[in-house]
Amino acid sequence: MAKKALRLIAVSLALALVAAACGGDDTSTETTADPDALKVIRFAFAPDPVWDYLVDSGIREEMEAEANIAILDSATWNEVGVYAGGNADIMSVGDFEVPTIVQEFGVDSVVFGKYNIDRSIVVASPSHPEYQTLEDCVGGKVAVWDTLSSTTIWGVLANELYGLDFRVDGGDFELVVVDHTNTVDQAANGDTDCALVLPDFAVPFLSTDAVKVLYDGKTSADLYAELVGKPGHEGPMINIFLAREDWYDDHPEEVAFFLKLWDTGVKAWTADRDQFVADYPEHFAVETDEQIAWIQGYVAEHDWFVKSVYLTQDWIDSESELFGMLKDAGLSETSDPPKYDIVSP
Repeated sequence: MAKKALRLIAVSLALALVAAACGGDDTSTETTADPDALKVIRFAFAPDPVWDYLVDSGIREEMEAEANIAILDSATWNEVGVYAGGNADIMSVGDFEVPTIVQEFGVDSVVFGKYNIDRSIVVASPSHPEYQTLEDCVGGKVAVWDTLSSTTIWGVLANELYGLDFRVDGGDFELVVVDHTNTVDQAANGDTDCALVLPDFAVPFLSTDAVKVLYDGKTSADLYAELVGKPGHEGPMINIFLAREDWYDDHPEEVAFFLKLWDTGVKAWTADRDQFVADYPEHFAVETDEQIAWIQGYVAEHDWFVKSVYLTQDWIDSESELFGMLKDAGLSETSDPPKYDIVSP
């Protein structure tokens, strides 16, 4: 009960501070800020099991109280819209999408942490048991859930591995855009020849071999690591932590706190993945005991959560090679990577 009360007080104070900062010139009054006043981080992020754990366990509240920092979080699938609209200081997005975001919205930004590796795989319809790679699907229909996101990564791989054009309105495949939960259905039903799939949204199909998994189950991240000659590289990164550069430069304490909190969460995940899946099955689109057991086994082999949220120069060097590949594939106007900044733990 004390934790809940503390959280309510913290959020109320944070909202009051934000409201005061946003007040119009006609009604605002000059005040002297208390040097011990609560600091605020506005954060936009999609629903996530590690975040739920940090909240439910009380770790978030305890760390916020100790640091005198409150995170005002917005659970949304439209992080970019919230961030570009000026309503978030930090958001999570694929690092390969950052140059486009900066260019389109004019928001200078800094990548300062990493979180989720792209976990997408390619599957084929049961009518194509002979398929082994994406190249086998040339000329066919492929279900994807976005023109960007993992589609972009597979566009790089298609170009680098086979010299093929893999994008919506491209020349070598017919990409069919559907909801991310339905791409696997398209292939299983034979409506498309292949599909890009997020394993955690396709457990009923993958666990029963209702579709053919290509590349012997390798993910886009596995193939990228082979391309850059860095087996085990954590990337391409589908979720990094991105901050508005002006805010980032002025809030080093908040940045350090934010990373410390998230690193606490990913270390808990690594220590007991099975319990996370059992506690938050909705985040893995599983319901039955059999499905839960299957995704637990899959994650043990193909964990898409990083071991640490902190960036290193070696990781940056390996990840940055992606941006030249994006330009070579015609998927970006620049080969320049986003601005990365290393924060020490």
